[in-house]
Amino acid sequence: MHIGFRTSGGRGEYEVVGGHAGQSASGLDGWTFQFQWPDGLVRDTELWLDPGESGKPRLRSLANRPFQIGRIITSFLLMPQARREMRNVASSFPIMRERDYVVAKVGFGPDTTFASPPESVTAVPNYVEIANLAGSDFLNVESRWLRIDYVLERTGSFESALRSLLENFAAFLASGDPASHSSIKLVDQIVEALSVIDLDYVKGDDPLPALERRLGRIAGDEPALPPPNELGEDEADVKARSAQMYRLARVRGYSARRFSIDVRAAYGHQCAFCGIRLSNIDGVVSGIDAAHVLAWGSYDLDVVSNGIALCKNHHWAFDAGLMVPVVDGGIHRVRFTNLADKFEEASIAMLGEDDFVIPEDRLPSDPNLRLNPNYLAKLYDDLVLGFVAT
Repeated sequence: MHIGFRTSGGRGEYEVVGGHAGQSASGLDGWTFQFQWPDGLVRDTELWLDPGESGKPRLRSLANRPFQIGRIITSFLLMPQARREMRNVASSFPIMRERDYVVAKVGFGPDTTFASPPESVTAVPNYVEIANLAGSDFLNVESRWLRIDYVLERTGSFESALRSLLENFAAFLASGDPASHSSIKLVDQIVEALSVIDLDYVKGDDPLPALERRLGRIAGDEPALPPPNELGEDEADVKARSAQMYRLARVRGYSARRFSIDVRAAYGHQCAFCGIRLSNIDGVVSGIDAAHVLAWGSYDLDVVSNGIALCKNHHWAFDAGLMVPVVDGGIHRVRFTNLADKFEEASIAMLGEDDFVIPEDRLPSDPNLRLNPNYLAKLYDDLVLGFVAT
């Protein structure tokens, strides 16, 4: 389940989409919403789901001065102000620029709960999608909250004007109060003060990396989404993107090198999906990759039965959740997922044939090194993707 941005007459509105734990968004008309942020505090959003005369429920503010979801998100996550409509936003990067982007989606984590009576949802935001006319980016809510905590724990290291504003922001978070026009103004003031103090900061950009930089800290390159198993059950597309992010997370150390060597050797430096053999030769590195079934970034599982040897094209298609291996009764097949419907049929045909049986000579000779069906089952659960109709 998530809160999604919709346009109406050029002005953005938000609706609740999907389902969670047997509860459908279509059954939440009239319900109010609270957010439980990573600090554990539950804060009122002062929003309710208005069924409306048109039959299209939209989130409405109960506050005396209406305050919508985009401003709630930017208040708590120390983000420059977003717009409430897509027209007049930027068509360039970075996406997070003051009044040049929208909050497009707020994902609910698996700990989201529903209470009745009174009819209220306690949502656990775990990711935010922001967008402009150039594209979209994701923010991992817990990761960003921890980065903000790091800055607020070191307010004494900042210049007095900035320190005072950050202390006020820390007090706002500790209060448990809902977001308000005052909290928006406070973030605006932090952005303004930072632009005066930090000559490398472009006013209106995301202030958090600049604050970290002033503390001598460089933000990490962790995936921008939570792991697939922490996303809502109906978020198939987002889970596929998350799985790809974690699968592509940078891997270091001996175990990673050993995994790559052992998987490629087990498969004879041959792509299991298409059969091309591109082993190391003098002066040319191998064209075959060792792909993780369960993403290393989520499961840290560097064993050969959690791997498969693939060429560059098929590694991309696998990481994207476009095509996956299936093991049934010891028979290994390649299946396209329903994401294939988003691509041209001719292009999909170039990647292979759905339900193709992988020949025995492309698989490890040792059965213990072949794909573990339990790992594959977990992969399917994480992705929540269906297969194309045969």
